[in-house]
Amino acid sequence: MNGKKLLIIYFSGTGNTRSVAEYMRKNMKKHCECDIFSTEKLPDDFDINHYKAAVIGFPTYHSQPALPVMKWLSKVKTEKNIPVFLFTTCGLYSENSLRHFALEAVKHGLIPIKNSSYRCSATDGMLLAPNMEIWFRHENGLEERISSDCDDFMGLLQIHAPCRIPAEKWYSVLNAPNKLMGMNYRHRIYLDHNRCTGCGKCVRSCPAGALAMTESKFRIIFSQKCISCLRCVHHCPSKALSLYKWKNVERVWENTLDIS
Repeated sequence: MNGKKLLIIYFSGTGNTRSVAEYMRKNMKKHCECDIFSTEKLPDDFDINHYKAAVIGFPTYHSQPALPVMKWLSKVKTEKNIPVFLFTTCGLYSENSLRHFALEAVKHGLIPIKNSSYRCSATDGMLLAPNMEIWFRHENGLEERISSDCDDFMGLLQIHAPCRIPAEKWYSVLNAPNKLMGMNYRHRIYLDHNRCTGCGKCVRSCPAGALAMTESKFRIIFSQKCISCLRCVHHCPSKALSLYKWKNVERVWENTLDIS
C-alpha cells in the first residue's frame, strides 16, 4: 500500500454489515494497516484523502443502499480518485443496490474496482416469520468468500485495476411490486409497556432519529423518518418492541461470524 492505510467504512443497521466489515479488517491486517469506522461515529479529524484505498459496506433495504450511507456519500470530497471495494449485505436479494451506489460513488472520486453481495441473516424475516430457520443463517461459506474477496481486492490494487461498475440486473423488474411496497410502507412497531424499562436505548441508537419517548416511557415513532432497519427491535435489551401487537419477540439477531 506504499505507506498509506486502507480505510474500511460502513453503515450497519442491526449488525450484519458491521460484522462483515470487522471480519474484513481481520483479513486485511495481513496485508496492510487499516482503520475501520462506522459512518455514524467518524472522528472529528476524519479525512478520506488520508487513505490510498477504501472498503465501503452497507445493507440493502428495499433494493436500495441504506439511506444513511447515501447521505454520507453525498458529503465525500476527494482530492484524487480513490479505488474502492463495495459490498452490501442483504437478506435474500440485493438487486441493483451496488450499481446504484457505484454510479454515485464515481461522482465523488471513489472508483469501484470490486463489488460483492453477501446474504446474511434477514432482520425483517426473523421478526415476521421466526419459525423459518433460513432467516437466522448466513449464506454457506460466507467467511471463506469474504477472505477470498479481501485477497482479490488487494491484488487488484497492485495492478491498478480499472473502474468496474456492476452490471444492471434486468430481471430486477420482477421485484418492482415488492420494492415499491417496501419503499412506501413502514412496519408498525409495537411496544409492550410491561417489558419496557424506559432505558432509552432504542431512541439513542436509531440512526434516523425516528424515535422519541415521553415521560411515561411511551415510545413515539416518526414513520416519515424510519428507514426500516429494525435496529430498535433487535437491540432492545428487554425485547419490549415487536412487529406484532400480541406477540413478543424472543429470537433476534446474533453475530455468527468468527471475528475473534
